[in-house]
Amino acid sequence: MTDPASYRPRPTRLGHLVLKVRDIDRSLAFYTEVVGLSVSDWIDHHMVFLRAGEDHHDLALLQLPPGHSAIPEGHYPAVEHFSYRLETLAEMEQVAAMLVARGITIDRGIGKHGPGANSFLVFRDPDGNNVEFYTDMTQITAEQPYEASVWDGKDLETFDRWHLDRFLVPPPARILALLDKDGDA
Repeated sequence: MTDPASYRPRPTRLGHLVLKVRDIDRSLAFYTEVVGLSVSDWIDHHMVFLRAGEDHHDLALLQLPPGHSAIPEGHYPAVEHFSYRLETLAEMEQVAAMLVARGITIDRGIGKHGPGANSFLVFRDPDGNNVEFYTDMTQITAEQPYEASVWDGKDLETFDRWHLDRFLVPPPARILALLDKDGDA
């Protein structure tokens, strides 16, 4: 059997970017009115998914917590993660085995998001940046129209339709808090 650490992923393209923003409404107006993107979905009034083409999203805006209203001197908004598309879930599982074998920190996943229906695996690069591999994102075309909706950020299905069954690491604190609140953990 081949050593999992020697596996080399084959991403097919840069996928999407998630930006942390100070004022989601102001940023949404900018990206729809100035850049020309369309809204695909929301999670509460906390995160909005935008698209330029057929992918459910190629940009998402994530509202920063209160207190981040001004740009501090020398500081700029942060990227939550950027992603690369893989062609199959089987390849994602091979990547996961490689990450574990190499001792690379996995942040979350393997899971399947509600908005966009894409599977995901998020891990950290040497500088602590979140990198995501994803597969199977919803495609929105003239032949396959899509109506934007608002997903409930307190529903586990919004975060992971597989209910953490394929997760390789404990879920983020905000998801653990949801589970504790519902008595599922």
